[in-house]
Amino acid sequence: MRRRVQLVRSILLGIGLLFTANTYSGSADVPLKACGHQDYPPWNWHSKGEIHGACADVTRELFGRLGVSVDLSYVGPWKRCQKAVEQGDVDVNICAFINPARQTYSDFTATPMGHNQNAVFVSKDNAFSFHRWEDLSGKQAAMVLGVSIGEQFDTFLKNNVNIEWVPDYKSAFMMLKHRRVDFVPFGRQSGLTKLATLKMSDDIVPLDHPITTGNLYISISKKSRWKHLLPEINAMIQEPDYRQWVKELLKTNIEKYSAEQAGLSSSIKNN
Repeated sequence: MRRRVQLVRSILLGIGLLFTANTYSGSADVPLKACGHQDYPPWNWHSKGEIHGACADVTRELFGRLGVSVDLSYVGPWKRCQKAVEQGDVDVNICAFINPARQTYSDFTATPMGHNQNAVFVSKDNAFSFHRWEDLSGKQAAMVLGVSIGEQFDTFLKNNVNIEWVPDYKSAFMMLKHRRVDFVPFGRQSGLTKLATLKMSDDIVPLDHPITTGNLYISISKKSRWKHLLPEINAMIQEPDYRQWVKELLKTNIEKYSAEQAGLSSSIKNN
């Protein structure tokens, strides 16, 4: 009798494993559609019709472990990416801050996929003292359409700062350089990477005191067929070696983005 029970359990376990394998392998034929910010290196950026960067690498690897391929074809600017997730046309936002609006249409991993310190970028010859948010009151800022720095700071900006909305960070930094705005809030690492490739590091600098240290999360549209995989993605983010891996990815993608931009600059000069 005991042998019969064990046999039945083995058969059921085998069927379960087979079902799981077939579910994931079959899913690989229908790629998960993902999108991210088009201008936020080294986390993510748009190049040659796709989104690249550390967030893209993480998303492709983690879902790939579950047998699901990821399509990172460019769907449009950041605001359009979020709208596509809301409508269910895109399954996954590869990394973003949590805010109430995004929580209405997507579910987030419980654990951050990365951490990003936000800084106040200013023109070097027009710097000012910044130790608390109130020091920004009454000033003029440039921000990229669709960007969030977190719910509380977003609310502070809306109520206390005049905002010029722009399509990309090159535009924001050009406005800052020519003193059309007083500051640009941006991820410290991303801003320094961007300024280096724009040859503007001598003109614009981040102030020492951070705005926030924000958490970036992977999120899945509530309309996506893949939302049941979120707990497994979260479990992989909690693995012991995960943080060191992301740190290495960021370094690699800074080098990749810098080389790519240098190549584009050289190509433009030669033409």
